[in-house]
Amino acid sequence: MVFRAIRVESPCRFNLYAIWLPIAHNLQLATNAFLDDFLGRGLQWITNCQLSISVDSISSLSCKLITYLTETSALIKACLLMYFSVDRVYSVYRSDRVTPTTGLWIARLGVGLSYSMCMILSIPQLIYVDRVSENGSRPSCEYVDPLAPGVKYVLYLYIVGATMFPSLLIFVTNLCIIFRMRTFSTRNKLSGACDRKAAIEFGKVITHLAISVLFSCLSFPLVILIILRQQLHSHNYQESRPDYAKRIVELSKLFSSIDCINYACDFYFYIAFMPEFRKTLARVLRLDRLVITHSVTLKTNMPSANNVSY
Repeated sequence: MVFRAIRVESPCRFNLYAIWLPIAHNLQLATNAFLDDFLGRGLQWITNCQLSISVDSISSLSCKLITYLTETSALIKACLLMYFSVDRVYSVYRSDRVTPTTGLWIARLGVGLSYSMCMILSIPQLIYVDRVSENGSRPSCEYVDPLAPGVKYVLYLYIVGATMFPSLLIFVTNLCIIFRMRTFSTRNKLSGACDRKAAIEFGKVITHLAISVLFSCLSFPLVILIILRQQLHSHNYQESRPDYAKRIVELSKLFSSIDCINYACDFYFYIAFMPEFRKTLARVLRLDRLVITHSVTLKTNMPSANNVSY
């Protein structure tokens, strides 16, 4: 909502990315954080194992749909962040030729391709995941055959496409951005220059760096655990080392929940590093009018010097 308001006033590529990223974030938070983590496991812990709602295990359709939306939104977030990172590098190194409004059609094309391609590439999730019940136990939403080629495809799609390659690319682009911003900062200190537009762009760059660093830090542990969890099936550790297998499964669920922090912190980064976002947010929430009204009321009620009696 805030970035839509900013985009109406001053359309730019950054605002376009910031509008479409939260859609993937909200999908991830709704399906993974709320439906799976909170209702499925958190509610069980809060009620001391008295109540839990496994929405993804209610039916085959819910299992497939929730898994598909969860994995697709994670892949979309990674693709948009990569595209966003390359755009930031281009903007920083070509700041004399590129304005924030340059190439809006390229940004729109990148967003459209990211969403459409990720949705297509994640279709095998609808095929290989389903409700599974072993030895009459409670049904759970899992891959029917963890060793099937299609399952390996979707796992490597997440490991490589949604985490490892994006993290590597983001790491390289972050180094390029930090080096360039350090050069700019040194030049500005020497010249004593202070440009408002440059300050706004600097805030956008810092916001992007914060989002991308958080993504890299929280994604790698989950990738390692996904690889270890896949080895449980290939080496049949459920039978030979059940305690180890159970620990890996629980840790993967834990870090899957922690990874949701990736999708919930962008708002706070925008508030912390983007003055333009803070001003627009205050205007959208009518906070600026409240402050002005309160200030006028105080001035009106303040007794003047002529009315003060001694």
